[in-house]
Amino acid sequence: MTPTTEHLAQQFIRSFTTAIATIRLYDITHPQVMNLCRQAIDQLRPIFTETNDVTIKIINDRLIFQNTRLAENLSVNRLIKTLRDHDLSFIKLDSSIHSNELLQTAAGFSRPFQSGTVSTATDKVAYGKVAVRSSVQQPSTAGTNFQEIIDENFDKFMDIFQNIGHGKKNHVAGLGEIVEQFISAFCDQGNVMFALAPIRSMDEYLYIHSTNICLLNLAQARLLGITGPLLNDIGIAAMLHDAGKMFIPSEVLNKPGKLDDREWELMRDHPRLGAQYLLNCPGIPRLAVVTAYEHHIGYDGTGYPVSFRKLNPCSYMTSISDIYDALRTRRAYKEPLSFDQINSIMSGSAGKSLHPHLTHSFLTALSQLEQQ
Repeated sequence: MTPTTEHLAQQFIRSFTTAIATIRLYDITHPQVMNLCRQAIDQLRPIFTETNDVTIKIINDRLIFQNTRLAENLSVNRLIKTLRDHDLSFIKLDSSIHSNELLQTAAGFSRPFQSGTVSTATDKVAYGKVAVRSSVQQPSTAGTNFQEIIDENFDKFMDIFQNIGHGKKNHVAGLGEIVEQFISAFCDQGNVMFALAPIRSMDEYLYIHSTNICLLNLAQARLLGITGPLLNDIGIAAMLHDAGKMFIPSEVLNKPGKLDDREWELMRDHPRLGAQYLLNCPGIPRLAVVTAYEHHIGYDGTGYPVSFRKLNPCSYMTSISDIYDALRTRRAYKEPLSFDQINSIMSGSAGKSLHPHLTHSFLTALSQLEQQ
């Protein structure tokens, strides 16, 4: 397989698995689903000029595309899991397949498995289980990275937050899947310093900032030995901590200069607005509601909204992550600070606005990574 063909194969798998995930999050009628299926067919067309069909199969837990083992990455692993979950080891696509037929195939894979219910085999799409011994080519690249996860989920995240802005009730399934991908990537790479993404425009600010807070919170939670469902809930809470900002006028939210008194009052209300919205969303962990409300309350009780009780540890972690990401981020009106400058500022706030022990642990871990 040529590098160009392998690239097209990877692109097809990414579009196809994203279509499946989008149907699970919304439904088959969402316009993004058909767009993804059209993209997927377009990515196969150059391959179909040289063959009448394409077969994708699993051999020894590896994904084989036309007798070539594909490099492991997020999309490849998701397709392997999808096939396994539906008790299949191969799917065969005829060159005459259309986007609507691929849409129906994606819809079949989006549903929980029941024996024989993925989809009825047709002359365009065939499924099955095979035991194959084969000598296949080695992949040219390997590994899942954080940036790939961030890029792949941009549209999904933006859809979720646009729904928040319109007052629609979101289900947590889509965000839970993103967080699970980050947790899995941590097991392979772990170095959060290299995972944090730069903010390039205001359009992506909320997504990249929320993603970075998620990664930093997961890193802090792992330092505390937290695993399992609680770790996933901490990640979801981080992704949604700024949900209330979707209810703040854009001219206030994106103002480059200092806010006036009226604008500042609007901004200070975003924790309450976010918590109120999340409280009524199906499947949202209660931890996300609490964190959205508390993440601007200081360890010493300063900040907003006013609070007279001890906060949830996730709220303390989110405050630490929020401040760190703000200080290290380049914006139109400020340059990023060095780690030494950030270390000095945050150390000075430990025991005041920031939780002392969590801040010390966080900065110590980042210092060690910086040295490495």
